Amino acid sequence: MKRRLRAARRAVPGPLVALLAAVLLTGMAWALLVPPFQAPDEQSHAGYVQSLAEGPGLPGSGARSIFSSEQLAGQDAVNSDQTAGNLLARTRWGAAAWHAWERQDARLPDGARGDGGGPNPASSNPPLFYLYDALPYLAATHADYFARLTAMRLAAVLWLLVLCTGAWLLAGELLGRDRLLQLVAAAVAGLLPMVAFVSAQIGPDGMLYALWSLVLWLGVRILRRGATLAHAVALLGLTGAAILTKATSFALLPGVLLALGVATWRARADARRALRLGAAALAALALPVLVWALVARAVDHPVAAQISSGPAGGGSGAGSWGDLLSYMWQFYLPRPPFLDPVNLTGGGFPAYRIWVLQGWGAFGWLEVRFPDPAYKAFAAVTAAVVVAALARLVHAWRRVVRADAAVPLFIVTVAVALLAGLHWTDYHHVRSGAGPFMQGRYLFPLMPLAGVAVAGALCWLRGTGRQLAAGAVLGGLVALQLFSLGLVAVRFYA
Repeated sequence: MKRRLRAARRAVPGPLVALLAAVLLTGMAWALLVPPFQAPDEQSHAGYVQSLAEGPGLPGSGARSIFSSEQLAGQDAVNSDQTAGNLLARTRWGAAAWHAWERQDARLPDGARGDGGGPNPASSNPPLFYLYDALPYLAATHADYFARLTAMRLAAVLWLLVLCTGAWLLAGELLGRDRLLQLVAAAVAGLLPMVAFVSAQIGPDGMLYALWSLVLWLGVRILRRGATLAHAVALLGLTGAAILTKATSFALLPGVLLALGVATWRARADARRALRLGAAALAALALPVLVWALVARAVDHPVAAQISSGPAGGGSGAGSWGDLLSYMWQFYLPRPPFLDPVNLTGGGFPAYRIWVLQGWGAFGWLEVRFPDPAYKAFAAVTAAVVVAALARLVHAWRRVVRADAAVPLFIVTVAVALLAGLHWTDYHHVRSGAGPFMQGRYLFPLMPLAGVAVAGALCWLRGTGRQLAAGAVLGGLVALQLFSLGLVAVRFYA
C-alpha cells in the first residue's frame, strides 16, 4: 500500500502539485475574506444546504419561511442584506459585532435551524452540490452558524483543485505533454480571480466548472485515443453529475453524445463491444438523471430550472425569430438605426460589460470593481489571446483535422451549445420583463478551454521566449489575485 502511494505521488507532476497548493491558498483566502452572503445568491444556496441538513429536505414549500430563523438572524447580525450591492454600506464585523451575535444566538428558540425550507430562489436547482456541501455542514453541526458557513465554503474550494487538474489534463491531450503549457493552461483556469471568488463561496458553480473540465478532458481523450468502457462510463456519468449540479449542463449533451457516437462507431468491428460501450455509457447518464426526475416529481419539485420555450412564429415582433436575431446582433455588435433597442444589461456594450467586466473582476454582488481603464486593458489582453490562439489553430488546422476532425467538432459543439443556451434564456428573460439573465460567470464552465487558448498562443514562441511569456502569465495572475483580494478587503473592511 505504501509503495502504491509513493508511486501515485511520483506520478503527479511537480508543477501541478505546486500550482494546486497555490490555488488552494488563494481559494481559502477568498473563502475567509469575503463576508458572509456577499456573493451572488449565497444566502439562497446556504438556505438550501441547511434545509437538507436540518429539515424539511428539498426547499420550496410555500407554507414555510424562505430561510431558517437562525439564518435570518445571522444575516441581520452581519448587516448582509443592506450591504449587498450597496457601496455605501458595510458589513458588521469585529469583537463587538461577534459578542452581539453570541447573545442573539443564545436567545434563538429550539428548532431555529430547521424552520426554513421555503421557496428560496435556489430551490429550483438540482440537489447534488447541496448534498455535497451538507457534509461539512453536518461535520460542524456543534459549532455556531458562521463556523458552519465557513466549513461549507472551504469544502467548495476543493472543486477549484479539480478544475485545475481537469484543465491540466485537457491541455495535455490537446497540446501534448508539455509541462510548461499545461501549467499555464491550468493556472489560467484556477487562478483567475473571478473563478476563485465564485468557487470559494457557497453555491453550485465551482462544482459545475470542475465537472465540465473533466467532461471536456474525457471527451477529447476518448476521441484521440479510443474509448474504453471505463472512460465512456466516466464521461457520461460525469455529464449526469453535472446535470444534477446545474441545469446549464444540459448544454453538454450534444457534444458528449457526439463523442460517444463517434467512439461507438469506431468500435463497430466488434459489435458486441460497441453495444456494451454505448449501453453502459448511456445508463451511467440516464440512471441518476432519471432517479432525480422521479424524486423531484414525487415531491412536486422542478426537475430543471431556466429552460425556456422557443420564440413563436416568424416576423419581427417580440418572440419572433427576427427579434431573437436582433437581440443577438445587439449583444455583440453596435446597434444599427433600423433595429429597435433591446435592454440587455442596463446600458453600455453588452458583450464588453458581461464577458470582460464581469469575467475579469466584479466581486461581491458585482458592485466591487476595478477602475474603468483596467477593463480596457483586460479587453485588450483578451483580444490578443483570442487572435493569437485562433491564428495558431489556423496554422495547424490541416494537421489537427488530419489527426482527428472529431476533436475540434466536439469542442465547438460544447461551446456553441453553452452559448446558445445562455442567450436563449437571456433573450426570454429580457422579453418577459424579468430583466437580463446573463452574467460573466455563466461562461466559466469553458475556463479550461480559455486556459488552453492562452497556452496555445504561447506556442508561437520557442525556448527562452516561451518561458518568459509563461512566467509573465503566471506572475500576472498572482498579481491580479493580490489586487483583487485587496480591492475586496477595502470594500468591506476599510
